[in-house]
Amino acid sequence: MAKVLNKRFFDRDTVEVARDLLGKVLCRRLPSGKIIRSRLTETEAYDGFEDQASHAHKGATTRNVVMFGPPGHSYIYLCYGVHWMLNLTTREEGYPAAVLLRGVEATEGPGRLTKHFHVDSALNNSLLTRVAGLWVEDDGFVADAARVEAAPRIGVDYAGPRWAAVPWRFTLGA
Repeated sequence: MAKVLNKRFFDRDTVEVARDLLGKVLCRRLPSGKIIRSRLTETEAYDGFEDQASHAHKGATTRNVVMFGPPGHSYIYLCYGVHWMLNLTTREEGYPAAVLLRGVEATEGPGRLTKHFHVDSALNNSLLTRVAGLWVEDDGFVADAARVEAAPRIGVDYAGPRWAAVPWRFTLGA
């Protein structure tokens, strides 16, 4: 039986959480009661004040304040006025960090992921639980280390060469 990931899973190093999320199952209960489940295949870590690619590197704002909250919550924002982006908060409260979910099986790209799961700002700052309707499960699948690839994050050239090149994007290959 699948186990829902709790706060303890997310209250760790952000890069480790991003890697460890590969192979876990993202779940969403729709208002109709239908449940959508799909295995995570791509994640991206954003960690702390020094990370120039992070929304939080300049401090808390109304947009990013969720990143400063407790671990195991959803941080959802609108990108380019078009696509919702789903992030999961990590680390201790007060330290801004989150993992962007970039892909699941058969759905690549963070905007397509949120569209597939019917995720928008209504779920921002939700605790990741079945009750809230958005959660992550561990069904026992283990991502073989040989299938996990680390690469630079996508679309963060504005952060400068050091932060743009950090290999904090993780994919689960075939």
